[in-house]
Amino acid sequence: MYSYIKYRFDNLFTLGLIFIIPLLVTIAAFVILIFSVIYYYTEEPDSYEDALWETFTRVLDPCAAAEDEGLKHRIISGIVILCGLVIIAILIGTIVTFMDEKLNELKKGHTTVYEKNHTIILGWSPKIFDILHELIIANESQRNPSIVILTSKERIEIQYLIKNKIHDTKNTRIIYRNGDPMSINDLNKLSINQARSVIILASETNHNSDIRIIKTILAIRNNPQRNNINFHIVAEIKERINLEAAMIAGGDEAIFVYADEITARIIAQSCRQSGLTVILTTLLSFQNDEIYFKYEKALVGRTFYDAIFSYNKCSVIGLMLADGTVKLCPQLDTIINMDDKIIVIAEDDDKIILSSDNLSRSTRSVSASTINHNINSPSQQMIRGTTKKVERNLILGWNNRAPLIAKELDTYVARGSELHILTDSDKVASFINEQLAIELIEQQVFVYFGSVTNKYDLEKLNLFSYHYVIVLAKDESGQENLIEEADAECLICLLYLQNIIDESNKKKTFNIVIEMVDIRNRQLVNATCADDFIVSPNLLAKYISQLSEDKNIKKVYEVLLSAGGVEISLCLASMFVPLGIPISYYQILQETLKYQCVAIGYRLMKYLHDETRFYGIVLNPNKQENIIFSPNDKIIILAENFISSTSTVINTIF
Repeated sequence: MYSYIKYRFDNLFTLGLIFIIPLLVTIAAFVILIFSVIYYYTEEPDSYEDALWETFTRVLDPCAAAEDEGLKHRIISGIVILCGLVIIAILIGTIVTFMDEKLNELKKGHTTVYEKNHTIILGWSPKIFDILHELIIANESQRNPSIVILTSKERIEIQYLIKNKIHDTKNTRIIYRNGDPMSINDLNKLSINQARSVIILASETNHNSDIRIIKTILAIRNNPQRNNINFHIVAEIKERINLEAAMIAGGDEAIFVYADEITARIIAQSCRQSGLTVILTTLLSFQNDEIYFKYEKALVGRTFYDAIFSYNKCSVIGLMLADGTVKLCPQLDTIINMDDKIIVIAEDDDKIILSSDNLSRSTRSVSASTINHNINSPSQQMIRGTTKKVERNLILGWNNRAPLIAKELDTYVARGSELHILTDSDKVASFINEQLAIELIEQQVFVYFGSVTNKYDLEKLNLFSYHYVIVLAKDESGQENLIEEADAECLICLLYLQNIIDESNKKKTFNIVIEMVDIRNRQLVNATCADDFIVSPNLLAKYISQLSEDKNIKKVYEVLLSAGGVEISLCLASMFVPLGIPISYYQILQETLKYQCVAIGYRLMKYLHDETRFYGIVLNPNKQENIIFSPNDKIIILAENFISSTSTVINTIF
């Protein structure tokens, strides 16, 4: 019986303050009532109320009995004081314990979040720092914005890591919570029904990260406490084989980023367009001009051509139709219908303002005398078609993206092209010969065994026989020392390539594109012979951040990064406009539109090495701006199947 009573009492004590405080109040009241009666009959106070008050004061304050006289009175007061001390001590101890547990719970991040219109990030990867940086910039125009992070890491650890990387969160509050993203109970602590968007990051160290992401999406969508709103979920996927299952789980509420495929497409295009990575990085960053969708009632019934010239400081690049279809660089006479949105490059969404003379200006034409330049006819310099060339390309190094890069290159080259690969892994060599070589249609594969950090292995390759050279970083594992090692190997490879070029006394006739992992190493690349470099984690983090703000962005980049569709091209300015004289950007637009190309900016090669000026690239300039072009300066255009017949490889250190 005693054991059972003790057991029940212990269970009640585990309830904490909910049980202990009422218990102590009950005991105190009992003590006060008992001893007030004793006081009343032994000390004979004026009334029972006086006896009750004397007992109450002695329970709370031992000094109240300092003036008591008589042994009996003092004994009774002593007993009351001892009871009071025990009660107060237990009460203080209970409160201190409760506060300590509460502080520990707050430190561990187990409490419920009550936020609205916030961004939730589930999981952890090195990309989280770049994502936070972008979201903080995007939130500057928001009122009381917040970002909630839920990860299995300890709250104190992630708070330290983020504060060490991000020193200024501006007006954004970052809230940390510890838990399992796959747990419905933990998700319910995030006010997920009130969130603006949810980002799910793939772990760099967990081989089953896709499975965990799919289960997390199921936990979000099938939560019994969800309301009727549609979630806006952006999730990473590591393996293409899991993409279909993820899309089934996500339905119309989730969009997926297959990181390796996006990186492969960018690398394949960057080979052909030096500077493309800077353009994409600029467009994907909230710090610069980016892509927006806007319904413009004033443009309904007008043409795409009219829309292009309706803004002074915005570049209209396409339309999103009422059914959600995205058309970049459509026919100039395309009519803008009700519910269609224009796709525009702008500094911010509140800067998309029609010019005061937009209706009259769009009908103006530029006289022939205005653009009277002594260059060959553009029709003689430009070819529009799908002609592909036979190429010899080289991949130095290997990672998980290399097979995808090889397949992307296959879509750009003609039958009979060659792809040469240098690797130091027998396993990789076997994979290339037994599987990849069979999957490639246009290219024949040649494998060389050697190290990218061995100059002798590089010299044997006859670099000047290639069109494009791609240097790949080893797969990042999330460990900073391995990331630095991967980037260091790429830099050593570039130094050897530069040395081989210098010793040959030949002009560099091929483009070099390098993939890196850490954005902090990009300044080291500027001192090498690389024409373009891609910091894939940083670029992907920007892309994910953009998708979390507007899921329609994915439709635009799916078009831009697909072979054979509308692409970003950098063409010699001399193909469109005269050199050496001031010409307005409005006139540049007029000239490019003659060939169904939409200019979105230009590149001045004199700033090629100046990082502060984006390596000479200017996107979305004011149409009133005058530019003086020099030889080798470029105009950045959007066009489909656009090929320059006079294109040559210009040695640019990007």
